[in-house]
Amino acid sequence: MKIPRLLLAGGVALALALPTSAPASARPLTRATQAPIVVIVMENHEYGSIVGSSSAPWLNHTFIPHGTLFTDYHATNHPSLPNYLAMTSGTTSGCRSDVCPRATYRTDNLFHQLSRAGIGWVAWMESMPSRCALQSSGKYAVKHNPPAYYATLFPRMCRARDRRYPGTLPTSLRPFTFVTPNICHDMHDCSIAAGDRWLQAHVPPLWQRGAIVIITFDEGWSRLGGGGRVMTAMAGAYVPQHRRNGHSYNHFGLLAGLEQWFGVPRLHQATTARPLPI
Repeated sequence: MKIPRLLLAGGVALALALPTSAPASARPLTRATQAPIVVIVMENHEYGSIVGSSSAPWLNHTFIPHGTLFTDYHATNHPSLPNYLAMTSGTTSGCRSDVCPRATYRTDNLFHQLSRAGIGWVAWMESMPSRCALQSSGKYAVKHNPPAYYATLFPRMCRARDRRYPGTLPTSLRPFTFVTPNICHDMHDCSIAAGDRWLQAHVPPLWQRGAIVIITFDEGWSRLGGGGRVMTAMAGAYVPQHRRNGHSYNHFGLLAGLEQWFGVPRLHQATTARPLPI
């Protein structure tokens, strides 16, 4: 297949062969041999401010064309934190702000589900000062770190699995990785262009490790769907390229798709949501 030339942030050209698309029947049949899944959550932009934007050239000219763009995807809430809880547990657990108590919610969640099923996972939080930090610090915002809120992950699991984004990626990835860039690189405090450059630097090494990468935004500006219409796209192993999917999805559907992929039960509002087709 054609090998695209991707420029990393330092300006070094990297020849990267993206995985070819394959029909569902060609996917691995067991979780042990499936491609690792990486979910990256960006911040606070409506679909139209990202898709087609000249400020996001890498997303628009590399990531989206080499995968599937979901053109009718919605966040579920405002402000940020309830969306992170929705996409990882299928419910906000009554949280309606960004200052809900940490290590409190006994709600079952994807991280706990995977641990019970013996499926490895890790959450990488850029700029987090220590593992499972429960207080915001510098460019780290705890409100963007969902494992920090689930009592089911304490006292040990959150500290073991909720880590600072690594300076050097491991040779192989866990079956599931949840990534939150810091509040500059996720486009919250800095520009769309700054976030686009961060993705350009950090996504290709994940592809090189065979990952399916899903990029979504926690919320938009509008009330559409509850939290705004946001860009969500997926590219990597087994993902059809140059596709647009016009079905309606939201954060509950993202969770449903992840649970379906890993073979664990759907939780809360994910039980009735249309699963994102991973």
